[in-house]
Amino acid sequence: MKQIDKYVNSIYKDVAGDKQEIEDLKQEMRSHLVEAVEELKVKGKTEEEAIHIAIENFGGKNQIVKGLSEFFKVQKKFTNYVLSFALIFFVFGMVTLVSSWLEAEHFYKKGEQFGTVEIEKNAIFNEVFDVLDTTNKISNVEEVQLMDIFNKYPNQLNLLAVFPMEDLKGWLEKNEVLIGTPMTHFPIEYKYVATVIGNNKIIENKEQIMPSDYDLGTVIMAKGHWIVQYEYKTSYENIIEEHHQLNYYAPNTWTFYQLPILFFALFIALGIVWLFLKKQNKQLKTVMN
Repeated sequence: MKQIDKYVNSIYKDVAGDKQEIEDLKQEMRSHLVEAVEELKVKGKTEEEAIHIAIENFGGKNQIVKGLSEFFKVQKKFTNYVLSFALIFFVFGMVTLVSSWLEAEHFYKKGEQFGTVEIEKNAIFNEVFDVLDTTNKISNVEEVQLMDIFNKYPNQLNLLAVFPMEDLKGWLEKNEVLIGTPMTHFPIEYKYVATVIGNNKIIENKEQIMPSDYDLGTVIMAKGHWIVQYEYKTSYENIIEEHHQLNYYAPNTWTFYQLPILFFALFIALGIVWLFLKKQNKQLKTVMN
């Protein structure tokens, strides 16, 4: 009976919710209408008249309203659950946002502190190469000036050494990357050194110097006729290590804020679902009325 099907479908066309539940309600309503039509046909009514009368005087309207009411209650309860979870995710998002912001601020401040390592590195090499001339010999005056530079960084430097480039051409060919660029590197053997400063003095017995075995503890740069190498103090190595970790393994902005972003995304998604359900509930209530 297409007219009954059309009528039933019109009743439920704006109802949202579980498809199976809606389908069950539609089938129940249709069965009541069909039953009423058959009874009217037995009484002598034509099928068209019976369908019209059944729809107009359908005694199961109360059952329909009751069914819709139960469905409305379930959907309204579900809508409230969606809203509750949306608000929970919003609260979690705010809490994690504040936490992530504090963590990021701490990290960036820490990064600024360790940024002085790079500044000091460039300053040391610039000052040393400003002292060295274009010859392959270091004068007494230059040694005094190098000593002044060494004493300028008492908390950082353990050794400051200068090597003639011509004595290390083979080594430099294998380490061309160090030309003009200060980089951490395992130390050059001190037997090739022109002068080396440590413990606030020029070290004469170079054979007794024990090079650092820390892979980030020595910085080398080649320029002009000289190769300059300095080793950090053991007490300063922790700062160097943290500086290295921040430079190469530091988290990015996404790492800090991915959790609050996730919570806010869930909040927005559930918020949209809640608005849609709220609109559907309003339409369903209108249908019930």
